[in-house]
Amino acid sequence: MMDIISLYTDLVDSLILAARKMYSFRYEMSDGGNLSMRVPGKDWMIVKGTNVAFDELDISSLVVTDFEGNVIDGNCKPSKESLLHGALYNALPQVNAIMHCHSPYATAWAAAHDSLEFSTHHAREKLSYCPVVDTHSYVVPKEYFTTIVDLFHENEKMKSFILRGHGQVTVGKTMRDAVYLAELVEETAQISVLSQAMKCQEEKASY
Repeated sequence: MMDIISLYTDLVDSLILAARKMYSFRYEMSDGGNLSMRVPGKDWMIVKGTNVAFDELDISSLVVTDFEGNVIDGNCKPSKESLLHGALYNALPQVNAIMHCHSPYATAWAAAHDSLEFSTHHAREKLSYCPVVDTHSYVVPKEYFTTIVDLFHENEKMKSFILRGHGQVTVGKTMRDAVYLAELVEETAQISVLSQAMKCQEEKASY
């Protein structure tokens, strides 16, 4: 097997740092979630191996694949969502990094809403539009790839979406951008959930 991945130390370091930050925030627990980065100048990506916990991620649990999920370098199986990541990279040249985590408040909000409610001006400015997509599946099926890509094309400022019952996905020019957006999605969802709960309490008190 070729040792291509060792040539991209900056990308590897960014992926490991991002994964451990998300784990430390409790935005991703156990061995779920996934993240990836585009390899500059090639139709390749570096993606987390499947069934690898974010806090255990290292160079040995990353793999280089093409956008169809075919392994180019690495000793593990790509993340279950690698095909979705490849479809996004293929369709969205401005995207160089993707973060998917099961952050609790974003996932909870998506259970009963069709988009994220922007509870702060900061979130409205940074996120623009964050739809909820229901794929009725543990792994996003290929037939939903076009639906998700079309949402990005229809909403030029869109940088995130939430999979119902599955967690949030953010994209960025860098992994740092994608991580910051994931933090903002979770913060916004938390404020929205708390605001909704307070409103319900006020309505009950007024009866």
